[in-house]
Amino acid sequence: MLSASEFVPVTRIAGDHPVNSPQSPRRGLPTHSSPRVDPSNGQRSSSRLVGARRSMARRLGILAAAGLVAASLLTPVSAGAAVASPDGLSQATAAASCWEIKQLTPAAPSGVYWLNTPKLGSAAQFHCDQDTDGGGWVLVGRGRDGWSEANEGQGTTAEVRGSVTGQAAFAPRQLSTGVIGALLNGQPVKSLPDGIRLRRAANLDGTAWQESRFTFSSPRDEWSWMFNNEQRVAVWRIGSSSGSGGQTSAFGAGNQLDRIETVTGANQGWKAGFGYGTGARGSADPASYMWAPSSTAGNPRPFTQVYLRPQMMSSTIYSAIPDTGTAKSEKPGSAESFALPTGWGVSGLGAGPNTVEGSVEVSAFAEGNGVVYVGGNFLTVQKTAAGGSQVAQSYLAAFDVRTGEFITSFRPTFDKQIKALAVLPDGRVAAGGFFTQVNGAPRAGLVVLNPTTGATDTTFTTTITNSLSGGVPIVRALDVQDSWLYVGGTFTHMTGGSVTSPVYVRAGGRVSVTNGTPDRTWNPEFNGSVIALDASPKKDRVYFAGYFTASKTTPADKGAALSAVDTSVIPWTIDHSSTANYQQAVKEVGEKVWIGGSEHNLYSYDRAGMTETSTNIGKSGGDFQAISSDGTTVYAGCHCFYTNYSGARRWPSIGTDWTQATKISSAGAWDNATGKPATQFSPIVSQRAGAGAWALFNDSTGVTWFGGDYSASVRSTLAKQWSGGFVRFAHNDTQAPSTPSGLSVTPSSTGDVLKWTGSTDNRGAVSYQVLRHDRVVATTGAGTVTLPAADAGTKYFVRAADGTGNWSASTPAAVVAAPAEPQPEQVTFVNTGATWAYSFSQTAPPAGWQAPGYDASTWSTGAAPLGWGHAQLGTTLTSPEPRPLTSFYRKSFNVADVTKVAMMTLTTRADDGIVVYVNGVEVLRRNINAGAVTSTTYANMAVSATSAVANPVTVSVPGSAFTTGANVIAVEVHSNYRSTPSHSFELSAVSQ
Repeated sequence: MLSASEFVPVTRIAGDHPVNSPQSPRRGLPTHSSPRVDPSNGQRSSSRLVGARRSMARRLGILAAAGLVAASLLTPVSAGAAVASPDGLSQATAAASCWEIKQLTPAAPSGVYWLNTPKLGSAAQFHCDQDTDGGGWVLVGRGRDGWSEANEGQGTTAEVRGSVTGQAAFAPRQLSTGVIGALLNGQPVKSLPDGIRLRRAANLDGTAWQESRFTFSSPRDEWSWMFNNEQRVAVWRIGSSSGSGGQTSAFGAGNQLDRIETVTGANQGWKAGFGYGTGARGSADPASYMWAPSSTAGNPRPFTQVYLRPQMMSSTIYSAIPDTGTAKSEKPGSAESFALPTGWGVSGLGAGPNTVEGSVEVSAFAEGNGVVYVGGNFLTVQKTAAGGSQVAQSYLAAFDVRTGEFITSFRPTFDKQIKALAVLPDGRVAAGGFFTQVNGAPRAGLVVLNPTTGATDTTFTTTITNSLSGGVPIVRALDVQDSWLYVGGTFTHMTGGSVTSPVYVRAGGRVSVTNGTPDRTWNPEFNGSVIALDASPKKDRVYFAGYFTASKTTPADKGAALSAVDTSVIPWTIDHSSTANYQQAVKEVGEKVWIGGSEHNLYSYDRAGMTETSTNIGKSGGDFQAISSDGTTVYAGCHCFYTNYSGARRWPSIGTDWTQATKISSAGAWDNATGKPATQFSPIVSQRAGAGAWALFNDSTGVTWFGGDYSASVRSTLAKQWSGGFVRFAHNDTQAPSTPSGLSVTPSSTGDVLKWTGSTDNRGAVSYQVLRHDRVVATTGAGTVTLPAADAGTKYFVRAADGTGNWSASTPAAVVAAPAEPQPEQVTFVNTGATWAYSFSQTAPPAGWQAPGYDASTWSTGAAPLGWGHAQLGTTLTSPEPRPLTSFYRKSFNVADVTKVAMMTLTTRADDGIVVYVNGVEVLRRNINAGAVTSTTYANMAVSATSAVANPVTVSVPGSAFTTGANVIAVEVHSNYRSTPSHSFELSAVSQ
């Protein structure tokens, strides 16, 4: 399925003109806005392409129905034929591949075509090279230096197919892994007979070009833009040279142009690309087709086009839809790859140990009372990299779990860093670390705080000591389970609560959550420090990871599972390298136990028998050091930024038995059930010193928090933002919209009129995909569409799609019926751009403002759209600060004869939340929680103005809701937060 950035919008593809705009291409003809392509690729210039396509269009007879375009249809189907020829010239005639177009129409020129597969769902446009080596190649990426190695790719499908060569195409644009996988319809990348094709500039001015091909011998099911790793090459042809073997990081012949090197480091200016050998030279000139940071640097990055050639035909990938319709399709759950907008972060380095890895800004999270507590080695809390709104708050701070807002009332003081946090059952906050003073008083390693103020809780009196060499007690791990606070770190004794004499509990122990009384009967007695622990939710065992090799006299090599009753050791053999010095993360998730640590390992084990179920090795980079889970997806953090090798067991030589090479950037995700990487999660982050994720946390709202030395992240707009110490990722949308219903098909003089009752979705607006026979032929945002007439007995289906690639089940089949009687003309009662009375002030209107009889004569008036934060406004709303959360609107109109109004469709937008009333009765609510609504009610999601306009909200109101004579529509629009960048409203009312 397509991700949010990949899904084809309802009325517009990014970069294209809206339907029926004066600039829209003629129906049935592909667009020709691309610049002239380089003749050395055998592609035709723009003017020749137009002529060739028009000639082909006439030959194929696709212009016959040109006058039957429906306003709500993205691209109409061709008339009459039961199944149109897949020529790629319209959405309805989309082909399975560029290859199919070339096989069916040998004269087809290179250019932009519509492609569709069952995995894509609805058609989208891509650039096809129909000239090179028999044609049939689809362009999946192009650019010079600075390629993205993330699965999210870079840019939109429109940008990839837009500028395909020339200096305008130097900035890389790449399809996402999801889109490429859908173009392959799930076919493994390794099985492509033509492998991967690179077309690279071979000189500085772009007048010479080189063709390359290579295939894989190592496993490669899913596409990945990460080539700087140990994926094994089977055979290759680079220019005039050919051979076999090598790894995708560097292979080929010699050290000049007959070589492909994707190694990325300081010598390459840290810019990824499909480089030449170390002996080749480029130029830093912005106009150079072969970029290098200097004229003496090797591995220049040439402008490159990346092509694939899936040889698929529609007849082999599609099958007829049963009369019951299609099943729903929902994306697997994980955090979204793009970060939430940064509100607050932390900055500065405190008095932690002087190591890059051990003293990061954020190393602990815990949640309680609607608050996320963030601990680490930071000094300040602030909003920007430059220190905006900076507050001096060291080592521990509190943030609202829903908004990320800094909570100023929680102000504890520490002298050194926090390494562990836990919230006790009554809400108090336990903190562990390297500190020796808390709130101005001596307190070494462990303290419990008031959750609101951060004051020291004097009723919790646990004191830890360390009688070993050095004598400094350190707490690195905390967890709460079954009335116990479990503690791990470097210490030997505890006192507290009702125990006044030291209790021997070496490196691990537990104390009462009430007053901190140590359990003198529960002593793991590890012979080395504990770095991490996890008390099982099943309450029967506790897991530890660290530097130890034994618990008492029982071997426990760097990891241990102990009975929660008596600390007896549960047999567990961790098959790590003999040189592994420690394990530093452990987590039980369902029936699995995950552990990670030195030598770059992340393993999982079956809980019942503690037998190994999956292995992973990170390379290059460093060890795994944090694990969390949302219950189905496991997140693991590391100081690694290149590749995770699933199935590998040892570092540094990972061998050849690994099963999947996946991009990883400080943290990755794995499916807990299968142990396989969840490749849909591919974050793009930057860090101050590359220490990686040292704390991972899944909060109660589904958001995943990364903590470490983070300095930047990338939002869904592809904009880079400052992230201070931690980054938040929302959970992706895994819920399909509800199924449309009541689909009917009525022949008319203008074609087949399809109508249906719309769907609802958990996050916002939906679009509708109209299927005919076996595939999608149209996409619309309305509940009706008119298609050119099809043969009698043709079967239609409709399903709903959200903005993130989830599809509802479709309606059952609706069959073309006899033409219906002419329908009454639509009447517009409220136009877009109409003038509305509005109220936008610190004082909300009185109760009953929605009623027809309310006197709104003192309200302001203005033309729609009304609001702020959008370029196309009729009226801009202003008010004294603070800006009100809600704006209110009223409009009256007359209905001459209500008996002639069967239904009235209201079309509006939700930016961010909206409630609509007809004659005082609520008829529509979107992005507003159920229950009473006031002027201080927040919308439950933030929606950009662009998204709101692109995803209109419609409701069909029965005629019985109106009266003959005066009627009133009243509306209230709510923001998700007061500083929202956009807030807008517009509405039209049209009778059916």
